[in-house]
Amino acid sequence: MKPIKFVALLLIVASLALTTQAATVCVEAETCATNESPMAVIRADAPSTGRKALEGASGNAYLEVPLGAGKTPKVKAGTAKIAVEIPAAGSYTLWLRTYWEGECSNTVLVQIDDQPPFLVGADATYRTWHWVKFPVSKMTPPPVMTQGGHTLTILHREDGVRVDQLLLTTSARFVPVGTEKTGVSP
Repeated sequence: MKPIKFVALLLIVASLALTTQAATVCVEAETCATNESPMAVIRADAPSTGRKALEGASGNAYLEVPLGAGKTPKVKAGTAKIAVEIPAAGSYTLWLRTYWEGECSNTVLVQIDDQPPFLVGADATYRTWHWVKFPVSKMTPPPVMTQGGHTLTILHREDGVRVDQLLLTTSARFVPVGTEKTGVSP
């Protein structure tokens, strides 16, 4: 390949990379439009404050299925529906900022619109706020979402779980740390 053609090809690839910026959307879990017991929104101004987990929660609130509320299939209820506006169509990695009580309290199910629900979590980080992602494996493709409004539903699977923030990104390299700024960022 001639040097001039090679340089021209590199410039085209670089310009495409710059114009295809990653889309990232972050929402607070407690902004759910609806929630069904035993899933509950816990706020700092609630009478039952003083919980250690509240200390690290973004916005001093989070979603929770309290420890002792029961597990599926015995408990079939417990959902939270969260509206998300996707800025651009694409494949999105989903991150959840979670707090697990223990090894039997470390998963939730997530459903995007009317798609089948999928499992998120099953990691071994307990009693601290941390991020978990879906998909974990490169064998599972990330969810493909169209531009516009979508509903993410968190479904109760185990008790003793908390969800603080949800983040969707088209960047395969983005890893959230701590609490993230809510809204859409390029």
